[in-house]
Amino acid sequence: MSIKTSLTEELILGLLAEQPRHGYQIEKLIEDRGMRRWTEVGFSSIYYVLDKLEKKELAKSAPAKGKEKKEYAITDLGLTVLTEKTKQRLLERQPANSHFMTALANSQNMSPKDLLQAFKIRKKVLEEDLQVLKLQEAREGFAPRSAQQLFSLGMTMLQAELGWLEEEIDILQSREG
Repeated sequence: MSIKTSLTEELILGLLAEQPRHGYQIEKLIEDRGMRRWTEVGFSSIYYVLDKLEKKELAKSAPAKGKEKKEYAITDLGLTVLTEKTKQRLLERQPANSHFMTALANSQNMSPKDLLQAFKIRKKVLEEDLQVLKLQEAREGFAPRSAQQLFSLGMTMLQAELGWLEEEIDILQSREG
C-alpha cells in the first residue's frame, strides 16, 4: 500500500524525523535553513499540513509540556513512507528551476538589450542569494547532514548558474559593442 504525499508533507515529515516539533519550530527551521527559496510551504499552511499528516497516521500530536501548543512526532508508518518517498525522489530526474528554464526557452522574444539587462539583474540577485546561503550555513553549523547537503548543493548550483550567466552576459555584451 502506497500512501500519497506531497512535497510539503514530505518536507515536514523529514523535519519531524529529526525530532518532535511544534509548528512554530518547523517554520523557524524552514526559514533558518533557507528552504523558503525552494519550497512553497507557507507559515499558515504548516498546521494544515500537520493535521493532514496526523489524519494519514504519518504523524501524531501530543500537548507540549507546559504549553498550549501541540508537539508533533513522526510515526513508524510516517518514517517508512518518508524513507520510501525519499528514495523514489532521489532516483527520479525532475527539472530544476522550471520557471527560469521556461523563461529562457521564450527569451528569443526579447531584445538583446532587454535580455542582457535581465541577466545582469538575475546575476545580482543570485550573488546576494549566495551570500545569504553562506551566512545561513554558518549559523546552522550543527545541522543534520541532510541540511548541510542542502546548503552545499544550493551553493554549487548558484555558483554554476552564476558562471553560466557571466558567460552569457559576456557574449551579449560582445555582440552589442
